[in-house]
Amino acid sequence: MGRWIAVGLWMLGASAWAQAPGSFTKLGDEVVSHVRERFYDAKKAADWARRHQGYGAAAKTEEDFERLTHQALAELQASHTAYYPRESLGHVGLSSIFRWVLKLKEVEYVSMGVDVAVQPEGSFVRHVFAGGPAQKAGLLRGDRIVSVEGKLFHPVRSLKDRAGKPTQVTVERGKGVRPLTLTVTPRRIDPKTEWLEAQEKSSRVLERGGKRVAYQHLYSCAGPEHQEALAEYILYRAENADALVVDLRDGWGGCNVEFLNLFNPRLPVLTSVGRDGKQVVTQGSWVKPVVLLVNGGSRSGKELVTFAMKQREMAKVVGERTAGAVLAGTPLRLSNGDLLYVAVMDGNVDGTRLEGVGVAVDVEVPAALPYAAGKDPQLEKALEVAAAAKPPPGPAEGLK
Repeated sequence: MGRWIAVGLWMLGASAWAQAPGSFTKLGDEVVSHVRERFYDAKKAADWARRHQGYGAAAKTEEDFERLTHQALAELQASHTAYYPRESLGHVGLSSIFRWVLKLKEVEYVSMGVDVAVQPEGSFVRHVFAGGPAQKAGLLRGDRIVSVEGKLFHPVRSLKDRAGKPTQVTVERGKGVRPLTLTVTPRRIDPKTEWLEAQEKSSRVLERGGKRVAYQHLYSCAGPEHQEALAEYILYRAENADALVVDLRDGWGGCNVEFLNLFNPRLPVLTSVGRDGKQVVTQGSWVKPVVLLVNGGSRSGKELVTFAMKQREMAKVVGERTAGAVLAGTPLRLSNGDLLYVAVMDGNVDGTRLEGVGVAVDVEVPAALPYAAGKDPQLEKALEVAAAAKPPPGPAEGLK
């Protein structure tokens, strides 16, 4: 899978720090110190720190320092351990998710509302956020973004100062086919607000095999509002559907164990009776067939709930093996405003360690992303599996 980026530009008040000559040594020492003091494996951290003390002195530019830091951190072979420069997309995502930890009042970026996979052939649209500018402009999954305003596409620089301005985005929809130029008007928005809006507006019920299958995409599961939005949809707006597909592909993790209660068959069914004799039945959880749609970009808490639901036979899993990135991490701000993400805790689910392993799917389907022209074979298979699925085990066989 290509690495993911959500196209936009972070803006956190003072948006640029000058990098004084020779300061990379100090910055590198900060990275080494944080890893030594916070990384979850103390012995490994100490050995790593000894080898890399002073590594920043070899950097002459910010690009040098970024490359050297990525190389050094990769040696730890740990998820949730990464370096995000100030004008990177990881920086804006972490800043929004961990705003309270980083003590930030506001986090915004300029977005045209797509998630892009960077592959050797180019930058391909992986998800078009429902309700966003790109969807309104007609961008499709699989489009290769060629240029923005006539200049070579760059996920950050291309959108700088473009908020509210009609912007010419040139895409290649088929390999070798003449490019199309679409007009997109990017907007400045809080990332978490955008992710939640995209989740809610992705909701729909589709007919497959004579069944009504409800669908929602959780690009992020970081924060209770995402699970609350899923609960509101499946319990109140999709209650007449026969099955459900929850799309956990790409984006950010964050799901916690309470996620499973949305599908817990042992929750009580409440019946209210008014003086007119009419009954109102309230189901506390979704008890019909569930399919979880995952891929190599499904990370962290998304993997934990996928594994737990699969083990308990609460859901079928379709797509591709998850990332195997389940360590608990925390963001640390460096003196120049860059962020260092450090894995601070290890863990397992029901005694199984998923780090570096991930969760295998029940039905494997390749992504087939480049030049997909809007087609999504993984989603189509998930809908098919959901329509054919039998109801999950009853209360006696549910959560223990």
